[in-house]
Amino acid sequence: MITFRPIFVHELHAFAAVSTPTHRHQSIIDYVQEMFTKGAMRPEWCFILEREGVGIGRVAFWTLPGKDSPSDIVLLDLPWEDENGSELAELLWQHLLVTCRQMGVQQLGYVLDSPAMAPHWQDHAEQRQKILGNLGFHLQRETSRFEWKNNPGITSAPNVLPHMDERVIYRSLSEVGEIAFIDAIMRGSASTLDRQIAQERAEYGPLSQAQEIYQDLQGMSYEPDWWELAYTPDDQLIGFIIPTRSPTFATIGYIGVLPEFRGRGYVDLLLNRGLFSLVQAGESCIRTDTDLQNQPMANAFLRAGFHLFAQRSEYRFRSFG
Repeated sequence: MITFRPIFVHELHAFAAVSTPTHRHQSIIDYVQEMFTKGAMRPEWCFILEREGVGIGRVAFWTLPGKDSPSDIVLLDLPWEDENGSELAELLWQHLLVTCRQMGVQQLGYVLDSPAMAPHWQDHAEQRQKILGNLGFHLQRETSRFEWKNNPGITSAPNVLPHMDERVIYRSLSEVGEIAFIDAIMRGSASTLDRQIAQERAEYGPLSQAQEIYQDLQGMSYEPDWWELAYTPDDQLIGFIIPTRSPTFATIGYIGVLPEFRGRGYVDLLLNRGLFSLVQAGESCIRTDTDLQNQPMANAFLRAGFHLFAQRSEYRFRSFG
């Protein structure tokens, strides 16, 4: 008999052990406990699939802290090499559908990183991709993932010292306000090489999409002085930089240069400015993503000292009926 149920807090070790080699258990336990503390996961959002009382599958929901309902699936694991794997995935999904409808979830995402790494350990990528497709998830974005690391406590690394450039005047979110930032995001997203942003811009309209991006970024942790707009001395908007913290790492939440100012090196100044804000705040590891097709942005990350460490496929299920 196969059953599906949420776990109790004292079962966290058993939850981490499902379909997972022993040497990976602690990284999963540490991750889940950290997410519980930060409010991105809850014990009642962690589920286990059991056959005769033995765990054979698991899944957990995740969201930005402060949100009442899940936005993403994490820690999805099944006996991937089992000949009945597809049937087990379908059974797990049917239970999750009921749970999502009860919680009023409108959409649900899942990200698949390659190579597999802590804390999600997403081995068996092909099986995962096939099962996601069978369940109705659609691939909406593919990105390159970049990471920048510094020694703890060092805030003056050569590649993150703020470059003084008389071509640029910076004004923070506290100075310019929300409307100016939304306008900058809307203008900076024009002619983007990011396929998801371009699609959403066409689907929802430039202003609505900019407002949604702004609200999503507002849901992350940040200091208002980190968010800056860049202007020329004669007050023309050049672009923006929006550093943030997610529940798991610091990141360049969004960066953009207006089309008429691209190709002049401004992206390097903005990226360096964002890095400096995060390093000054004590961050020593910063991660960020860019669309696989956005090679100019990828090159900017490399120039700033980031290294490519993974590729990510972002999936989304959009309708719960």
